[in-house]
Amino acid sequence: MKDESRKNWERQQRKNRIVDFAQEVFFSKGYDSATIEEIAKAAGYNKRTLYMYFKDKDDLFLAVALRGQELFHSYLKDAVSHSPAGKPKIQHLSSAFYRFSSEYPDFFNLIMTYELRLHIYYNPDYYENRESYAAQCQLISNQCGQIVIDAIAADKSEKMISSHLTPQQLMLIFWGQVFGVMQIILTRKKLFRNFYGITHEDLYNEFITMGIKSLQQ
Repeated sequence: MKDESRKNWERQQRKNRIVDFAQEVFFSKGYDSATIEEIAKAAGYNKRTLYMYFKDKDDLFLAVALRGQELFHSYLKDAVSHSPAGKPKIQHLSSAFYRFSSEYPDFFNLIMTYELRLHIYYNPDYYENRESYAAQCQLISNQCGQIVIDAIAADKSEKMISSHLTPQQLMLIFWGQVFGVMQIILTRKKLFRNFYGITHEDLYNEFITMGIKSLQQ
């Protein structure tokens, strides 16, 4: 039994090592340019060894993306639990979006890629293997969206914001706008203030203030 536990531990350590090096490659090369060969070389293994632990490049990418999603989820969850009284929860969540994206831009980019390329919408029961990285990414992505939906629902219930749209519909708008603005900020961050006459943080805060005001009219 001890031998089996030891083998499982060693297998997990090798998987973690591979994901560590895959993370570096995906951060530097991006999803499209990264290759299994590069990841195997960086980790000190051959391709055959990688395929013992991961099905393909997508599986490896999902293992890395899951790390980012778990971190992102913790930011959102913490923001909701520490949301100050008297202010819309969605505003505090917006600050969490900014902090996460600014502190972990590489994970932000991977999550964007995951949303565009690999996330499956409308079908939460698609995956038969619930332990797969694909299923785990799907689940935590849905949980992140639900945090935003619940925050919007609470703000509407408390008359902090008003809209004929449902919380789920407002979540889609919020999600798209925030990710879009953050993507622009991160791609133009260098010399942002010199060129645009405002810091990227102040611009983001103005954007959020405008959005909240539009829901309070």
